[in-house]
Amino acid sequence: MINKELLQEHQKIISNLNLNYNNVGELLSEKVNENNQKIFLICPGKDSEQFTYSEFMTIVNQTSKFLIKSGLKKNDRISLIFHNSSEFLILYFAGLLCGLTIVPINPDLSSREIKYIIEDSNTKFIFYNHTLESKIISIKNELNNISLVKTTTIKELISSVDNKIDFEQDKVSLYDTAVIIYTSGTTGNPKGVVLTHLNLLSDAMSISTWFKFNNETRCLCILPLFHNNGQITTLLAPLYAGGSTVIVKGKISLYAFWDLVNEFKATWTSVMASILSILLSLPNEHKENNLSAILCGGQILTRSVQEQFESRFNVPIFEGYGLTETTSFSCINNFPAEKRIIGSIGKSLVTNEMAILNENNEKVGENIEGEICIRGYNVANGYLGDLEKNHPFRDGWFHSGDYGRKDSDENFYFHGRQDSLIIKGGENIYPAEIENILYSHPDIEECAVIGIPHKLLGEDVCSFIKIKNESNLSENELKEFYKNKIADYKKPKKIIVINNLDDLPEIPKGPTKKILYRKLRDYYKKNFSD
Repeated sequence: MINKELLQEHQKIISNLNLNYNNVGELLSEKVNENNQKIFLICPGKDSEQFTYSEFMTIVNQTSKFLIKSGLKKNDRISLIFHNSSEFLILYFAGLLCGLTIVPINPDLSSREIKYIIEDSNTKFIFYNHTLESKIISIKNELNNISLVKTTTIKELISSVDNKIDFEQDKVSLYDTAVIIYTSGTTGNPKGVVLTHLNLLSDAMSISTWFKFNNETRCLCILPLFHNNGQITTLLAPLYAGGSTVIVKGKISLYAFWDLVNEFKATWTSVMASILSILLSLPNEHKENNLSAILCGGQILTRSVQEQFESRFNVPIFEGYGLTETTSFSCINNFPAEKRIIGSIGKSLVTNEMAILNENNEKVGENIEGEICIRGYNVANGYLGDLEKNHPFRDGWFHSGDYGRKDSDENFYFHGRQDSLIIKGGENIYPAEIENILYSHPDIEECAVIGIPHKLLGEDVCSFIKIKNESNLSENELKEFYKNKIADYKKPKKIIVINNLDDLPEIPKGPTKKILYRKLRDYYKKNFSD
């Protein structure tokens, strides 16, 4: 039973959940007992790997001994910098088993961005894939009192551990921090979202129950494990039902998507809307009928893409909605397919409540637009750091910054963002992240960054800049300036120098000098869109 006295106000809801487990490690251990010799994990790729539940648990236990032997103690934080791999998964579960806090880091971030997350999270150990050595070397001397562990294989890493030695492990509770996931910040630096074992288990259980997962469920994970979608929807949710997961190593070529579905008989997957668009653009066909459903979130799913995909591949798409701050999904369209309300993001999960609130924090009536707010067991404790960051967690709700409406049957509808967030291929990018870099250039007087339409990725990045009169700054020089300062996917695809425009002499601003991003988007649409 969940002890509501140990919850934040924005996590308290009327209903109780029977989770059966006190932590993620206990969930894994129990499922190993139930499914000892059953396949749990398949990692196809150049060096294909496969683990039964028993085999996976054995190497996780050995790795947890290595972590304890290394001097790590409960609540210590370790950063994992890997693309999808068995190494990430083993360290992830081993760390949670020991009561450590996992800080997954996107390996595609620049060295500067990685360094910020490591220092902000107060990480003690960094485990990173050996192929990322060059990124780590450039910041190594600036990371004080932090142990760096280059990792090729887990077997090599734990080779010195004596398996006969037992270490006493601290008890891990539902309310202990499990993961800190960094999400783009409105002020330029990312914010660490603090997620507990309760958050992970409740959201995984809800998704597993929603789609009626069982021990024959096999999920295909093509989304990155350093994000919560990959961790929850295609790993912990099938684990909750005793199912299995196919984790595609590294970065998947979507040409291989249907081949993977067919070869490994995947029954379910979760993707971004942009991936559906890419699959529609490829000649590959869905030859077998293993895949029963696709969960889609993170971007607006257009009606035309959904209809084309379902017509061509005969696989129903279930749109959902959630954020890092809600662990993963907080509402999903009705299951099975014939119960869906097309165009809706669905009804709230059993683990949370949702409401549409106005600016006075009051619930609005049916089909009236307002802010989407969530509270429940899957809502994060808050952001790591000072209390000022935690303004969205207020008055008993998490305020998402998204707006939408709710109909008379409790179905929710997503309308858009209230701020200037850019969502490119499922990755969140705030303009301030890029603007802070641009403003550090001595020749730039002012700048503003917006999202522009992209057929496959949903949005891409465009920067409007005003250069100083005496400057001859070129686009190529700017691109060179970006190097190693920001991740490639955040770099503007289009750069517009307003000094060269007759009808836009300044970055448009309101009376308080706040940049009017909507006016820039309107300007781009009128003058530059196809």
